[in-house]
Amino acid sequence: MDLIKYLEFKERLRNRLENELSEESIERARRDPHARRYPRPCGMTIHTGVGCTYSCTYCYIYDMGFPHRAVPYPLSGKELLYALTLNPYVVLGPGGTMLAIGSVTEPFLPETRERALEYIEVLGPLGNPLQISSKSVLSDDYIIRIREHAPRISFLETVVCLRDCRKIEPLAPDPVDRLRFAGRLVKAGINVSLFIRPIIPGITDRDAREILSMARELGVRSVVLGTLRVTAGIYERLRAVSIDLSLRLPGSKLGKEQVPIRARDLKDKISSIARGMGFRVYESACGANIEASGLGCYACKWGPCGDMSKLPNMDANEVNEFIKHLGYSGHVEQLRDNRIVIRLDRGDARRVEALLRELLRREVIIRGFARHRCLGSICSDFD
Repeated sequence: MDLIKYLEFKERLRNRLENELSEESIERARRDPHARRYPRPCGMTIHTGVGCTYSCTYCYIYDMGFPHRAVPYPLSGKELLYALTLNPYVVLGPGGTMLAIGSVTEPFLPETRERALEYIEVLGPLGNPLQISSKSVLSDDYIIRIREHAPRISFLETVVCLRDCRKIEPLAPDPVDRLRFAGRLVKAGINVSLFIRPIIPGITDRDAREILSMARELGVRSVVLGTLRVTAGIYERLRAVSIDLSLRLPGSKLGKEQVPIRARDLKDKISSIARGMGFRVYESACGANIEASGLGCYACKWGPCGDMSKLPNMDANEVNEFIKHLGYSGHVEQLRDNRIVIRLDRGDARRVEALLRELLRREVIIRGFARHRCLGSICSDFD
């Protein structure tokens, strides 16, 4: 595997965009967080907007200060792409950094829909594993646009309940319509997974069998499960609609930080039902992204994911040359099936860890003077 070619491709792309963009666009992209944010092991989040009108009671963005209205993200597609070429931790190209669209907004709100599609049209041709999560329902014209520009996209369609949707998702599309939309995605040849996240005690587990049964009839064959994370605000909003989580709270006091409730039993129960119906169950969203891209990955505790025969080859000499090309000093200490250990004497440990994790799809351990800066490779449930 030629590791250095990824750095060269990124540099060529950056140079090309600098010739195409105005000075104002370049400066706007340079200031944007996409140009410097460190990717999680499960992917780099791509924001298509800010705020959301769906007002779901379990959503974390309102506790982060985002409004119940949505505005498109300020970067154009080319500006976003340029920002990513500036990010020292991102690998662009086939099999590079996983990109996850949908974090602090619903990507396909009327206000953000065109921006989301613009980003898909720019990012899809790169070949990076690309994923989008949504509660929306799109027309066939939009499905065709997505398939044309990102044929390997991993599409997560969220459904967490049927009976109480208006209580916890007051302004989101009807969940039955979302399931039917997922079926249309399947017929169009798009990799779609049912996204049962978050699992809300007494709500999701009650409806899970019916949700899965409807999804299976519509052709969906995979599901991603995720535990509810709560803040003090989420806890109170759910309690206001008669959802009591007091017996499932973690030991620590609730505040603004999201913490998972104790719900492994519910996740295991729904997982068992899904497997019994023939679904492929992913422990993490990035697992669905890896499989949709036809790749293999063994970079975190949830692995292995995807096709293990598609894991990139590891060669110590090539990794050593890659580190040297970055302008750093270090060498490979150990190569194993799912782990690479680097002794780094000089350089940015976080950068080496991120780039090699994405290029080689293994856990990367950094030792040496910078070891305290290594983030490790523990993947959260979801991005």
